[in-house]
Amino acid sequence: MSFKADVYRILVASPGDVGDEREIIPEVVSEWNAVSAFATKIILMPVKWETHTTPLLGGRPQAVINEQIVKESDLLVGVFWTRIGTSTGVAVSGTAEEIQQFVDVGKPVMLYFSQSPIDPDKIDIEQFTILKKFREKMRLRGLTETYSGSADFRQKFTRQLAINLNNLVDSLTRDLKAKGKEPSKKTTSIKKVAIESLTKVTADEAKEYLIKAMLAVSPENGWADLAALGSYLSTYTPVNYRDFGFSKLKPYLKSTGLFEINENKAEVRLLPKPVQIV
Repeated sequence: MSFKADVYRILVASPGDVGDEREIIPEVVSEWNAVSAFATKIILMPVKWETHTTPLLGGRPQAVINEQIVKESDLLVGVFWTRIGTSTGVAVSGTAEEIQQFVDVGKPVMLYFSQSPIDPDKIDIEQFTILKKFREKMRLRGLTETYSGSADFRQKFTRQLAINLNNLVDSLTRDLKAKGKEPSKKTTSIKKVAIESLTKVTADEAKEYLIKAMLAVSPENGWADLAALGSYLSTYTPVNYRDFGFSKLKPYLKSTGLFEINENKAEVRLLPKPVQIV
């Protein structure tokens, strides 16, 4: 039976050395559609440059891609391994330029870096060096996740996609309310499905996510921006401080006993583990 639905475009952005992951993303999206599309009246559409762009002269190649698919996409999934890609003249690569466009307008970005082993003789040192600098830049903004192989990527992306759909609906709800409109039942139904697809975390499980999030976003000095940590938690984990009775992130972090807060700079770092004296 046919039904009316809203379509959200999921942009797949990556260099060419992560072919398996580029296939996994549409598969996971298709699985979500099969399970949830009818109930939510939402359909997710994977978008790739090789399938959704058309030849067009008269402009910078990446600018053409931006206009045809990046501008109209709702969520970006970026994946890297050993390469960053080719410079566009504006950014270090087309993928990096697409990510920056999303960040600039506040659209959600799911960014993954593979830790799969590779033959050192096959690494392009220049590409890998630029990628490491880009990765560090993104880590400071709380936008990164790592994975150890295709199976690990599939598991993490499946769970985190549900979280980000929740965030998309929150954003849509805010936009509607700002325009003096109330969200429809359809708008809230996807949020319900997204939330129900996540496993409710215990306090101990939440602490494990918190530690992992801090390691992901903190620079070498150990102090991380509080907003970056909050962004990572909401984007990549099922941890929500409201689930534990707190209205703001800072008091929740203090309650765990894991963190030191720098009130002057809105920074946070993990407390050292106490030394066990035998």
